[in-house]
Amino acid sequence: MRIDWMEDVIALLDTGSVVEAAAMRNVSQSAFSRRIQTLEMLLDVALIDRRSKPNRPAAALRNNQERLRQAARQQRSLIKQIQTESRSGSRLVVVACQHAITASLGPQIVKLISGIGKAHVRLRSANLDECEALLLTGQADFSITYGMESEAAGYRAATTQEAFIANERLVPVYQARTVKEMLWRFHMGHLDVVAYPADVFLGVAVERHIYPHIERQCRLNIVAETALTLAAMQMASAGVGVAWVPEALAQADLDDGRLSDLSDELGSVHMQIIARKRAEDASDLHSRIWNALSRGGAVVP
Repeated sequence: MRIDWMEDVIALLDTGSVVEAAAMRNVSQSAFSRRIQTLEMLLDVALIDRRSKPNRPAAALRNNQERLRQAARQQRSLIKQIQTESRSGSRLVVVACQHAITASLGPQIVKLISGIGKAHVRLRSANLDECEALLLTGQADFSITYGMESEAAGYRAATTQEAFIANERLVPVYQARTVKEMLWRFHMGHLDVVAYPADVFLGVAVERHIYPHIERQCRLNIVAETALTLAAMQMASAGVGVAWVPEALAQADLDDGRLSDLSDELGSVHMQIIARKRAEDASDLHSRIWNALSRGGAVVP
């Protein structure tokens, strides 16, 4: 569909009126009506319900408006990408990262990739399953996610290549100025915790490797739950409860003394940061990026 036609349809849906849609598109009502009529003839479908007064978008259009809006967004994104590549000579590279990696290593990832072949980087922040789906369906060129040494490669080995980037630890942190009081409560048999949902990777990691050990020593009290590591760290910093967060994410606050690392008392989880790409992808730019990612040290300080 032509770009201007798609924008006309979206304007019609946004305003619900031919008159207002014409004003939004900066054309006269008669010119807008002619454009809609031409599109109706080409598609052999009514786009306007002319039985209603005033006229409004037809039911078939309204019933499919979310898909039409999505198609319009994709169309605009594609055009913007083509324009960017044409003007700058850069090529779009899409990297799917788990949320915590985006927050902690996002700047380093962008700096590394953008310096290779004038690449324009789009970071897509998602959970582990979404990152894998984006990679396998071709919506991302690379994924960067956490993994555990005991994790089986399974189906991934047949469809993707993976490279170890760095080790990472999930460390328990808490507000430094009140940490002594919190540890006293812990030794008295009570620990307030900011938890992750059980269906996300970090939630599974903590549930499997940390909670059983702690529950043998004290009563675990889940004060709050969030899937966002930044939010968990902020709650720990505010004294809401202990949160297990990636060490790279918390490092600045640990160095500045705002947070305390309680790994010795509460235990930590050893993880890996893994980069993946589709096995069949062998473009020159992607090969150069893959070689740089595989070196690891260029991403992790």
